[in-house]
Amino acid sequence: MSIKRRNFIKGLSLSPIALSVTGYKKAVADFVSYSPERAFGFSDNKVPMNAANLCPMPISISKTIADFNEDLDIDMSGMNRLRIGSMKEEARAGIAKQLHVKKEEIAITRNTSESNNIIAQGLSLKIDDEILLWDQNHPSNDVSWAVRADRSKCKVNYFDIPLSTDNYDNIINIIENQITKKTRVISFTHISNITGFKLPATEICQSIKEKYNGIHIHVDGAQTWGVEDVDLTAMKCDSFSGSSHKWYMGPRETGLLFVKESAVENIWPSIVSIGWGSKRKTSAAGAKKFEAYGQRHDAALASLAETVKFHNEITPKKIQKNAYKISEYIRESLMDIDIDFVSSNHHDFRSNVIILKAAQENRKKILQNILNDAGVILAGTGGLRLSPHIYNTIDHADRVVRAINKSRKLLS
Repeated sequence: MSIKRRNFIKGLSLSPIALSVTGYKKAVADFVSYSPERAFGFSDNKVPMNAANLCPMPISISKTIADFNEDLDIDMSGMNRLRIGSMKEEARAGIAKQLHVKKEEIAITRNTSESNNIIAQGLSLKIDDEILLWDQNHPSNDVSWAVRADRSKCKVNYFDIPLSTDNYDNIINIIENQITKKTRVISFTHISNITGFKLPATEICQSIKEKYNGIHIHVDGAQTWGVEDVDLTAMKCDSFSGSSHKWYMGPRETGLLFVKESAVENIWPSIVSIGWGSKRKTSAAGAKKFEAYGQRHDAALASLAETVKFHNEITPKKIQKNAYKISEYIRESLMDIDIDFVSSNHHDFRSNVIILKAAQENRKKILQNILNDAGVILAGTGGLRLSPHIYNTIDHADRVVRAINKSRKLLS
């Protein structure tokens, strides 16, 4: 490895700050004052590098959930539950600010799949309406639409983006050439979990909205929220989904659904319970009508507010910058040893989801070898998938690259 490439890690450090030792403040203090590993509780022989599926929470955020659970068990009074419940509204406001939208446009759901399905099953569609999907969508943003199309007698069409693509305009042209007068919905994943290809979501949405403003555009942000500095107002999508347990490093079974204010009325909720109101017409403000589930995991919702503050302290821009530095180090190291990629290595379309070619029948063996040799947890989605985040270090990267090289005969 060259000295130049090793020196980039210096950019991962942030200025030390004086903080208390509770909640998100301790998580940030550990992260900036010691090392990324200090803020998280994973074992050195089971290092997560699979953020595309599941991220660890900072230790202090995990403790916050336990503390809130204990607090509720001690005092389940209405006043105490309202106090903890108010933190859900703090989380909503904080997430909205990070995504540059109104808090009334944010629903706090359970995960991306639920958010995708609220849109897929809730949009008003008629017989022969057309739904246009990317053929690399996650099943919750693909099969869900097929089920909806069966129910409403709609048609699902797909657009295909070659992984060799090297131009934004080509992608936009491919999508727009598939639009017909019957197209009512376009739904795509911002970053593919099976190839790591990153679509130019802002450019796509802006272009389509200029010409076809009546089409609802839904963006699956499962591989975006928490690792990309996303501006949904600039993007101009009508809805956007995400999971806290992935790149956002937050409580499990919490997620988000953004629905543009003007689109809320056009979408039916999937569940109507406490939170909707006592009449047919909801009293819930804006997108909150999509989270009227009844009883929720109060401690997780309260801890989501702490996770929001953790991101605010480090800032989405720095998280994106630091996460991409470690992923680029890994990518370049793998290129140095001539490993074959599924993922595009074009600057505009690569992401922190790095996928290598690996024969299906060998993937389980490769994953076990890498865990044994490097102590690093990867995934077999689409090939051999590495999805590093800010808690991963140069040591983790070097270990996993050496282990992949050791098992390279199994990749072909």
